[in-house]
Amino acid sequence: MQKKIVALAVAGLSTAAFAQTNVTIYGVADVSGQGFNQSSVKAANAAANGYNGGNTFNLQSNSSLMGFKGTEDLGNGLTAMFQAETELALTGNASAAGPQYATTSNLFKNIRDTYVGVNSKYGTVMGGYISTPMRSSLTSFDVMPGATGSSQIDKQMTAMRFGAPLTGTQFQTAVRATAIAYAMPTLYGFNGSIAYTGSANNGTTNSTAPASCASATNDLSACTIAPQSALSMNLGWTGYGVNVQGAFQQHNNNLTPVAGNNIGNYGDYTSYLIGAAYTGVAGLKLSTVYVRNTLGTNGVTAVTANGAGKITNNQLFAGASYRVGNWEPRVSATWSSDMDGSSIQQLGSRQWTANVGYYLSKRTQVYGLVSNLNNSANQTFTFGQQQSNLGGNATSGSNLFTYGMGMRTTF
Repeated sequence: MQKKIVALAVAGLSTAAFAQTNVTIYGVADVSGQGFNQSSVKAANAAANGYNGGNTFNLQSNSSLMGFKGTEDLGNGLTAMFQAETELALTGNASAAGPQYATTSNLFKNIRDTYVGVNSKYGTVMGGYISTPMRSSLTSFDVMPGATGSSQIDKQMTAMRFGAPLTGTQFQTAVRATAIAYAMPTLYGFNGSIAYTGSANNGTTNSTAPASCASATNDLSACTIAPQSALSMNLGWTGYGVNVQGAFQQHNNNLTPVAGNNIGNYGDYTSYLIGAAYTGVAGLKLSTVYVRNTLGTNGVTAVTANGAGKITNNQLFAGASYRVGNWEPRVSATWSSDMDGSSIQQLGSRQWTANVGYYLSKRTQVYGLVSNLNNSANQTFTFGQQQSNLGGNATSGSNLFTYGMGMRTTF
């Protein structure tokens, strides 16, 4: 009897609290077991960090997440909206201070798109920690589930990741950032958005010292420079099974120089994107993306050729997926060019991935995958969700290979 009374009381409170608000709880649980091999592991690093030579086996949490979102009708054509989303560490968090098999008990990991905003017939305005228009455009072209896993499209595309003399330093525009954004309403198939991060991005000051860039750790993300004063925008058109988008983003690094690596002397980092996808046949998706990245160097001779004012590279992505009954094969390939303007050889990288999914139901699938990533001289790209770097910071010029199986369900 007491349990019934408590249940009724809770139900009454819930009805009162959410009577005018539509709230949804949603999420993804995605775990894969994968073997990893790296061709160039320094034995000393492997022994010191507890790695088993050039081979490891890991459980990956991939795009596991949980979120809350809701809307409320404000009248006069206005709708309030919010979203709060976080990564779920279904396999535990790797310890940065010890061997990769060490874990913590934290279920919640990194924040994902989280914001509050207002929608009307004139468009949507929001503020919070959100995917920039550059990232939104790029990930829309991925063919892998959740745009994640070992072929995560935004791990290489829009990025410059340096080896010597700036080992582990990464600049990237396809990121989430603290920003205010406006999205225009769809008009004759056209859509677009613009976002500005401000100069105190992600809760930091206007001048951020990237201390970890001085000596990269075995963290899979190495050192990613957080964008400051970033302006990002995209414009697209969708119709007849075709989606075409262009995007631009530029941010000023506003970095405090770190002794010995000249990181603080870098200028703006800029990316230009153009991509297209075709989904006109049921179950089919074909996509391709071109990106050009530019890093202003202010003539820093330690990293540029003959005092050049910028370093540039070009990147291409192509992918395809096709749902046939319960089966869905997916393939993708990414190519990154040599860096033009660098005084140190910063050659390109290449990655290919094959993934086959089998749907057990509308929301649940099992899948198998195999992927190979080749870094040329002084390149240090890694797999998107790789929890083991295999050799600490010894990834420059390495070849990475992975294979495995997983299960993915949405709720």
